[in-house]
Amino acid sequence: MLCRAHLGDIRDQFQSFKDIKATVVAVTFSTPSEALKLSQELKLPFPLVSDPQKEVYKVFELGSAKLKDFLSLNVLWKFLGRIFTGWFPSLGYSKDDLFQLGGDFVVNAKGEVVYEFKSSSPADRPGIPFLLEQLQNAKANEN
Repeated sequence: MLCRAHLGDIRDQFQSFKDIKATVVAVTFSTPSEALKLSQELKLPFPLVSDPQKEVYKVFELGSAKLKDFLSLNVLWKFLGRIFTGWFPSLGYSKDDLFQLGGDFVVNAKGEVVYEFKSSSPADRPGIPFLLEQLQNAKANEN
């Protein structure tokens, strides 16, 4: 649910990613047709790859939230903050796993993961400026 908001944040700052010549790829466990629908709905300027078997999630060892995680004050506060800025939660598609946690990863030109952020709750995602900083650090360390 907040993953969609995070995708929107990346979309809104996509030019900043392009400016530093970063490639953005998002992965969803939705079916290919649902991924296409979501990509069109959010007007994503980057690929949204379908992984209904959650193979990528397994490789990156992304966990699952518990019901109590949705009821924590931090998560509720984050949801309210998003709602006040005009974003409304969506229950997603029929087979979405609302408990699956996401992550953000920076992979360098050699294919090495040089930064990883594994969400610990449904509202736990790094800010876009921080991700851009991690990308710039990765690029600086490639030379």
